[in-house]
This record gives sequence, structure tokens and C-alpha cells, in this order.
Amino acid sequence: MKVATFNVWNHSKTWTIRKQLIIEEISRIDSDIIALQEVPNLQELEFILKQVEMDHYSFKHYPGDEEGLAILSKFPVEAVRVPNDTINNCAIRITANIKGLTVGITNVHLTWRSAYEREKEIVEVIKWISESNHTDFELLCGDFNSAPHFSSVYNFLVGERSIKSFDTSWIDLGQSLHEPTLDFVKNRWLHNRDGLNSIRVPVRYDWILLKSCYPKQEPSLTNIELFANKITSSQEVLPSDHYGVLVDLSL
Repeated sequence: MKVATFNVWNHSKTWTIRKQLIIEEISRIDSDIIALQEVPNLQELEFILKQVEMDHYSFKHYPGDEEGLAILSKFPVEAVRVPNDTINNCAIRITANIKGLTVGITNVHLTWRSAYEREKEIVEVIKWISESNHTDFELLCGDFNSAPHFSSVYNFLVGERSIKSFDTSWIDLGQSLHEPTLDFVKNRWLHNRDGLNSIRVPVRYDWILLKSCYPKQEPSLTNIELFANKITSSQEVLPSDHYGVLVDLSL
């Protein structure tokens, strides 16, 4: 099962020149499920769906905005809704039946504004996921706006610390990656953003995690790679200000 996450960057001035590149990358990686952040609106998502030939999806716009989160799938999906203002601002969740197994996939885009707010968001999301007791495996992915090992969000997820007396245990499937997904050095879309790039370093903000399923046997990770991170001879720009992450799991 190939699962991907990709922040497609809702930037209106550059969207028209990047949209086809985004479509080409989604088609090229041929994932079974892909979580998207910063989708401009439902109409743009439906256009992308037709181009990449994925029949199933769930979309949720941010409160008071056309932009939102989406999950595209080759398998039928069931959206999981929750009346929670914190979660509605940052997460979307589906379940899918894959080869006889029920897999939960949660897509998040945590706020960039505040570490404190990110902590509140991720705790609510994890509580939401923990209420699902009918899935065989759980995946959590998206743009966490946090750096591995340094952030409270990351250390909370991998079981290195608790937040608000709550703890959990997830496996970072990208821990072997030594490349950034937000690349202030090579990604020209990020050059001179906010006038701070001279003091910023590349970071891996986009993650895919697997919930620890001990004592059940864990899936095997057969491949992990970045995508949308290279300029080819047929294009002059990158598809987004973020690179995507793709994992291949053997269930």
C-alpha cells in the first residue's frame, strides 16, 4: 500500500502555473492514498481527481474558508466527522477497507502560529483517533509545522513526552530520511520569504506516522522517498513550497 502526503500550497498568484505540475507528480508516484493540505477549494480538487484518475475522496474546508484538507484514494473511503472546533480547524479523517483490513488515515495541518496551539490541536486529534477501536492499522500524516526531535508535538507522538498528562506511541516512518520537506536552500519558492531565509535551515515538517500496533505484527516499510522535489527539463519551477513524502507499506 502506497501512502503519500503533500502540501500543495494555496498561493493564488502561482497556482495556475503549478497546478499541472502537482497533477503530474500525483500521477507519477501512483499512490493508493494521498493526503493533501492547502487545497484551494472543492472545485480545484475535483479537477485534480479527474486528471489523476482517483475515484474516491474526502474533503473538508476550514471553517469560514474555501481552502481545506483532502484525502484521495483508490479504495472506497468512509469519512469520519466530529463536532470539535479544534479538530475542524486542523484535521480530516477517513477509514478504508484495504485487502480485508480496515485502515484509518488522519490528515493534519497544524497551525504555524503557535507551539502552544499546535499542542492543543495534536492532543485533540490523538484523542479522536484513540476513540476508533475497529481499525487494524492507523496512519497519521500531514504538515505538522514542527521539526522532528526538537518539537513537543513530535516527541509527544513518538512517546518521548506527554502533553496535558496524555501520552501516545507512534512510529515516524520517515525517520531514515535525511532530507527536508521545507527546503529554504534549494526551493526557490521559499527564497526571501519574510526576509528571514538567510537564518533559516531546511526542515522536515511533513510526516507519515504509523500507530504502534504491538503485540500485532507491524507492516513492513518497503520504501520511503520524497517527491515533487526536483525541477525536470520540462518544467522551470517546483510544484509547491513543500516536498511530498511517499511510503510503501506491506500490510
